[in-house]
Amino acid sequence: MPYETHTRDVEKTQALGYDPIPLHRPKFIYFEFTGLRPSFPHWIYFGGIEVTKFVNTSYTKANYEAAGRDSVLKDPGEKFINVSQFPTDSGLTYSGATAQGGTTDPLYTTANGILKGVFYLQSNNTYNWPINADGTELLTIDQYNIDKNNTYSYGSALFKGFGQYENYWSWFETENYEVWVDPPTSHDDGGDDSLVVTHDYNEGTGELEGFTFTSNNDGHKIVTVHTYEDGNMTGGTVTSGNYEAVLVFVDPDGDGEGYWTTKQVKK
Repeated sequence: MPYETHTRDVEKTQALGYDPIPLHRPKFIYFEFTGLRPSFPHWIYFGGIEVTKFVNTSYTKANYEAAGRDSVLKDPGEKFINVSQFPTDSGLTYSGATAQGGTTDPLYTTANGILKGVFYLQSNNTYNWPINADGTELLTIDQYNIDKNNTYSYGSALFKGFGQYENYWSWFETENYEVWVDPPTSHDDGGDDSLVVTHDYNEGTGELEGFTFTSNNDGHKIVTVHTYEDGNMTGGTVTSGNYEAVLVFVDPDGDGEGYWTTKQVKK
């Protein structure tokens, strides 16, 4: 049975190993410092940079843990990539910065010396932090600098992150594959089989080899052609019996691709 050889482009890939991700991605981090100086101003630093305005102290540990894994609090992605303080969004239980930081607007500990909340770790061209093997310090301190030698109250914790990029090479190759093609067949409604002849279709000229198209039946590509009678080529439509031969374009899949064949029909 006949097959046709076709070609297609196939994408190939090759793994080339991994590289560490150099920067922290955006993330909300819950923190809680205890034993601080009660009811006293404090600032927040991350990696030595003051980030007080990226903190919201309305959150509790229960708020943070109750958020679904698909919530922006657990996975902000790049939704807030352009903000310059704690984000404001309907998907957050508490929005906006509690304080703007700087020299005049710090955060305050509770009467029990507690400072807790959520810190938004930003990652853009202005705010970004490299991933260090030893971690990055999150610091709260009761002065507008990170000199722990001259402070009465501070607390610190290390935040660690790790990630990798997978490196790979991709390219396209052309490959051959075989497609089953039904052979041209003649369609007979009971006439003389000797009058049914299939001929090759010439894609270059758009004609059936050895024949000239003489008519078209409403766009169905059915034309009356010369045909064989008693083994000889005769002009016009065959007149043997009550049948004539017509040329039919067969399109099995309805995709515009098919083959030409002759068919006997009653007069």
